Amino acid sequence: MGRVDPAAIERFMRGQVTCWNAHDKPGFMAHYRSVASEALDIAYAGRDEQQDGWFVIEEMWDKHNERFELEVLNTIINGDDVAVHHRNCIRGTDLVIESIETYRFSPGRLSVCYFLQPPSSAEVDLAQFRGFA
Repeated sequence: MGRVDPAAIERFMRGQVTCWNAHDKPGFMAHYRSVASEALDIAYAGRDEQQDGWFVIEEMWDKHNERFELEVLNTIINGDDVAVHHRNCIRGTDLVIESIETYRFSPGRLSVCYFLQPPSSAEVDLAQFRGFA
């Protein structure tokens, strides 16, 4: 199996967050297309039912981009595998959804798994999130 250019992985990891926080959907999707031209797989840890990755990423953008800002706490890149700790900050509140995310890159393919921790407050309707539904 071929390797993915480390600079492309770093560019993707930085770029997707920058575009998310800037509400730049074309840029965000371009970053995903640049590394997942053949396949995008997205899973939520602890959930058996999954949808097409492109459907999931579009739905995530449409439902959540306006409400959330991403804060990157740590990114660890080991070859073609990446682990990230993000804080999904709900704008206008002190509420945060913590996420550990794993990314596995291979030529033309990206596989992502999200591990989500809900906020301790009951002020958020978790049913709106695929990872908690």
